[in-house]
Amino acid sequence: MITGYIVMAVLAIVFLSISSIIANKFSGEGVDDFVAGGRKVPFGLVTSSVMVSWLWAITVIGSSEQGMVLGISGGLNYAVGSMLPFFIFIPLVLTLRKKMPKCTTFVEFIKVRYSAGLSRIFIIFALLLTLYILLSQGMGVGVVFHTIFGVPYKVAAAVPILIVAFYISKAGLKGSIVYDFIMFIIISIIMLITIPIILKHFGMDAIYNGMLDAATNQSNPNYNPDVLNLFSKSGHNYGLVCIIVCMGQILLDQGYYSKAISTASSKKLLLAYVIGTIFAWMPVPLLCGNVIGSVGVSLGLGSDVLSSASDIAPYVYHVVFGSGLGSILFILMIFMAGLSTGGDVLSGAQSICTVDIYKKYINKEATEADQVKFGKRMTIVIGVVMAVVAMFFEGRSLVSIDVMTGILFAAPCAAFVIGVFWKRVSTRVAAASIVIGIISGVIAYVMIPTPDINYVVGNLCSLIVPIIVIVAGSLIENYEFDFQKLMDYEPDHKVNV
Repeated sequence: MITGYIVMAVLAIVFLSISSIIANKFSGEGVDDFVAGGRKVPFGLVTSSVMVSWLWAITVIGSSEQGMVLGISGGLNYAVGSMLPFFIFIPLVLTLRKKMPKCTTFVEFIKVRYSAGLSRIFIIFALLLTLYILLSQGMGVGVVFHTIFGVPYKVAAAVPILIVAFYISKAGLKGSIVYDFIMFIIISIIMLITIPIILKHFGMDAIYNGMLDAATNQSNPNYNPDVLNLFSKSGHNYGLVCIIVCMGQILLDQGYYSKAISTASSKKLLLAYVIGTIFAWMPVPLLCGNVIGSVGVSLGLGSDVLSSASDIAPYVYHVVFGSGLGSILFILMIFMAGLSTGGDVLSGAQSICTVDIYKKYINKEATEADQVKFGKRMTIVIGVVMAVVAMFFEGRSLVSIDVMTGILFAAPCAAFVIGVFWKRVSTRVAAASIVIGIISGVIAYVMIPTPDINYVVGNLCSLIVPIIVIVAGSLIENYEFDFQKLMDYEPDHKVNV
């Protein structure tokens, strides 16, 4: 336990020290520089930032968990399902940059495209997503520190959230992106070093034979006839839900829009997001699911060893490396993943607080300096609140919580995405689609008794029903939006277009 406290203290001191240097160097001036990096961030920095921002603590822990629970289809469907929504996001943000060049947050788009009332609803969704993502990162780091070093979960879950909150409050988007580049290099090196060592330690033949036993031996604690089936039904069901869950997490995370808007050109934006997701991020869940998860299956681990399948990644690292350098590297990777993702979503929330809340609803006479100060203070408030909340989620499955959020966050996606491209969608139809989508998803989940199906249908309803409502309602209503209003939009702060 003492080793864990020392490691955590050293990491906290190092990260906060580096953060202070970066924040002082890249603090910038004005709202646009603070929340959008002056709209001239280089391609390489955006690419690395996209990768580590989407590399949640749950990416390592959750993909390993699904590899153990579902077999080889688990890691594959986690990777593919979590990556595909970016190919909705990319054309969406490219179009948004073209149609509304002075847009800083997607909430601004909602306000101009629909109404101030609907924009407030999207602010609530964006802030709820921020709270959830911070919670999941704290849980991930908490599980790892507790499993490997015996540090109390409550301490291990709260500390990283507090660190990232204090860092982002000072650094803003540009500092966050520079810091992401450092973490990208370190995380990549750790994965390249530790995964081959894990494979060598357990042996490919032993892993395969253990999985074969799990597929055929009903007395095996991990008995699953489909453990070696790449196209298992359960794997595909999970992959489908992954797409829906991640759709909301990506489309409602202002952090990704801030990065996209900060990129110097649309061409570089496209390359940064394609390379950052497919070639930089996707190998991580594939390796974790199909190496660490497969090791868990082959060892025949049950509830007498693991409190939940979420513990498999820290357990494997602890078995292979003990409390030595390898485990410290794993801790460092999870710690950085949690900080980078938490930093991304917090910088997005910071943008919304700075641009969409303070001057519009609290102080209409505020200067840009006042807006930036408010954004910084709210970042710390959000971080402190979620550090406390994360303490009470010990023992909960990260993946089960992740799946449940799909019903909530998928419902607003249709109104947002379709509204960017189709002028026939009215505010009334968009609002109705969100309400009906959430209600239909919850009803499906509650009413269907089969646990392997209810979460799938619930998430599908939350995503698809709003699309049906929007298409049907828009064809019935006689409404057309003038997209020139987006082009003519002038924000309250100076924008460097």
